[in-house]
Order: sequence, then C-alpha cells, then structure tokens
Amino acid sequence: MYPELFRINDFVISSFGVMVALAFLVAYWVASLEFRRKGLNERLLNNLLLVSMIGGIVGAKLFYVFENVPLGDLLANPFPYLFSRGGLTFYGGFLGAVFLVLLLSWKNRVGFWTIADALAPSIAIGHAIGRIGCFLVGDDYGTPSNLPWAMSFPKGLPPTTEKVHPTQIYEALYLGIVFLVLWRLRRRERGGGWLFSVFLILSGVERFFIEFIRQTTPSPIPGLSIAQLVALLLVLFGAVRLCIIYNRNQSRASRV
Repeated sequence: MYPELFRINDFVISSFGVMVALAFLVAYWVASLEFRRKGLNERLLNNLLLVSMIGGIVGAKLFYVFENVPLGDLLANPFPYLFSRGGLTFYGGFLGAVFLVLLLSWKNRVGFWTIADALAPSIAIGHAIGRIGCFLVGDDYGTPSNLPWAMSFPKGLPPTTEKVHPTQIYEALYLGIVFLVLWRLRRRERGGGWLFSVFLILSGVERFFIEFIRQTTPSPIPGLSIAQLVALLLVLFGAVRLCIIYNRNQSRASRV
C-alpha cells in the first residue's frame, strides 16, 4: 500500500490521483487508435476527454454522496461532503461521463452509439487502471478472508488490520481481460452500440458478483447493494440493445 507518493508540507500527491490521471491518459490513447481506425474526428476526442473527466469526477462524487450521506445532513451543510478529497464511485462517474458524452455527440451531430463503440475498450482499460489506484490507496477492499493472498490495509479508507479479499486486484485483472476481449472484437462491426453493450454486460456481471465479497452500500432490497442494482440495470440494457441490433441486422439481411 502506497497511499501517498510524496508530500510537500500540506500538498500531497496520492497514488490514487496518479492512477486516475494515468487511467484517463491510457484510455485517451486507446480511444485515439479507434477514432483513427473508424475515421472519426480526433478533435472531437479531445473534447470527449474533457467532458468525460468533468462528468466522471462530478458524477462519481455525487453518487458517493447519494449512497453514503443522509439527506438531512447533506441539506444542512453540503460543502464538506461535496468538496472532500475522498469519496468517488465508479458508477456515478460512468453515468456522469455518459451523460455529457451524449450531449456532446448531439451537439456535434455524431451518432452516440458510434462514439460509444469506439470508446468501449478504452473504458475497460481505464477502469482496470483505476482499480489499481484503489488498491494502492487501500480503498474498496473486500470482506474478511483467510485465503493465502488475503491482505490487510492498515492505512486504508477505512483502515483495517484484518485480512480481507483484495477485490481491487480481482477487478483489475478481470477488467484487463474484458479490455482484451473488446479489443479483439472491435473489428466485427455490428453498429448501434453493440460493442458498448458487450462491455456493459461483461462489466455489469463482474460488478454484480464482486459485490458479494465487498464492503459496500446496501440497497432497499435485502441482500443487494446499490451497485448491484445499477449493474443489473446495465446488464439488462446491454442485453436488450444487443437483441435490437441482432433483429435489425437480421431484417436487413432478409431484404437483401
């Protein structure tokens, strides 16, 4: 665990912050390869990076506050919760980024699904790198475990001396595999957001099951977390989208 890379008086460079920055840079590079291959405007990609960062960070913070802060406390004094350094959730950041990318695609008159398919592999690799940041800072670890690779996070968020599942590593490895799968599939053009839908299904399935061994925020449904509900919705959305694409392509083929 290396929560702080270095400190100058009160100025701290955290390992998590560095990994988040690296995640955006690597995702941008991967996306640029796909934009070039698809003949998309690379200037648009620069704007997409900017809005993804804004939507990702703002959405991640708002979703975290929604999950963890009582409404009464938030209304009484929102600033400590909204402007604290810690507290970000992937799904909040993902939904915030998707919303702004949707607006930007509409403004530039470029199909959202075209952009989504081009970005799908980059989202997977960016998420994998971000999870390594969670591991380094000791955040988002799992439940107690006696497995040989279980570990403690005495400087984690929150700290624990009990050995737990390093779920951050589980997720990073799985998402790395998802990236490789998407990268291999990307040339099988189906259109309509099919590659993005595959990403939603693969990542949603992972998040649903990993939540059973994570310290997480419960939902109103007993036994399920808020993240699991979001994951199920995204898996369902991706599956429905794939069915729509399949039926559309079958209809086109029958008319040829």
